[in-house]
Amino acid sequence: MAINPIEYLDSQNIDYILVPHTTSFTAQETAATTHIKGNQLSKVVIVSNDDKLMMIVVPANCIIMQQSIARLLSSPNVTVVPEYRFREHFPECETGAMPAFGNLYGMDVLIAKELVAQEFITFSGGTHNILIKMKTEDYMRLSGARSISVGYKIAALAAPINTRLKNDWHWV
Repeated sequence: MAINPIEYLDSQNIDYILVPHTTSFTAQETAATTHIKGNQLSKVVIVSNDDKLMMIVVPANCIIMQQSIARLLSSPNVTVVPEYRFREHFPECETGAMPAFGNLYGMDVLIAKELVAQEFITFSGGTHNILIKMKTEDYMRLSGARSISVGYKIAALAAPINTRLKNDWHWV
């Protein structure tokens, strides 16, 4: 049985702050409503690697580059998984509001190096109106996340649509 992220943090005696906000459904919308810069708010993307689910944590203003993730994992079978296909793995969370603790759900976690470099990490608390802010050092220790520097891009710097390879990017 999965544990909710707040109960998990409490059980580990971790300091955190809950950040309530108006209901929002995208990471960029959440960043705007909470006045958190897109490069400082984390979002979770679920990918499948040979039918094994994996969590990727990137800044809210980024897109996932599927082919780059596939090269990183040395697997041609990496795909971004739509929410309706994995929501049962997060029974205590609202669909699309997964917290960045893949370890609670049997998933490996990859995290963007830019987020690791920040003192605090902020991510969904399991609902569309609560964020969790905690020390990045504590997050890394608890989640077992592996830092990556490839597999994502800032959306504003992505190549024009006519120069992208088919299926190489995914908005989430």
